[in-house]
Amino acid sequence: EIDYQKQLIKTFVFSKAFKETLIPLMVRNIDFNNSNESFGLQIVGNYGTGKSHLMSLVSLIAEDEELVELVNDSKPKKELRKIAGQFKVLRFELGNIESLWEIITFRVEKHLSELGVNFSFENHGALPYYDKIMLMMAEFEEKFPDKGFLIVIDEMLAYLKGRSEANLLNQDLAVLQALGQACDN
Repeated sequence: EIDYQKQLIKTFVFSKAFKETLIPLMVRNIDFNNSNESFGLQIVGNYGTGKSHLMSLVSLIAEDEELVELVNDSKPKKELRKIAGQFKVLRFELGNIESLWEIITFRVEKHLSELGVNFSFENHGALPYYDKIMLMMAEFEEKFPDKGFLIVIDEMLAYLKGRSEANLLNQDLAVLQALGQACDN
């Protein structure tokens, strides 16, 4: 809800690490105008350190340009302006037992459908994960040529801990690798 979103941004407290390191790193990796190589980002920290709050702040501003004006600190505001309003954003929390590929493709297909993009990962046979992601992005970019697609997944570490069997974990890590590789394209 927009009131909650505005309050989250207005009241966000930027630690020195957030201002000087994390916000610039996150923005640099998702800024379209940055010509450097981009990567998927994983934020790891102790419970209660603000990871989810930080991801919410960045993804809300990435989705809605007007929200950046509510940031209460000039340094992160300047950084966040670079990505403000540049993305369609899918946010979700893991708490499933299905494979990471099944979860992500289900969530992405559902979100794309809500955005008016008709795409199914199943219609492309035995292509590698990366190739299917790139086909999906081609469909997305046809509908939204001036936007990026930002996927924010919370509780990844807890999910991966539950997938500790080598074959399951390897499959999920391959999905993460393909997503990371696709981020640079």
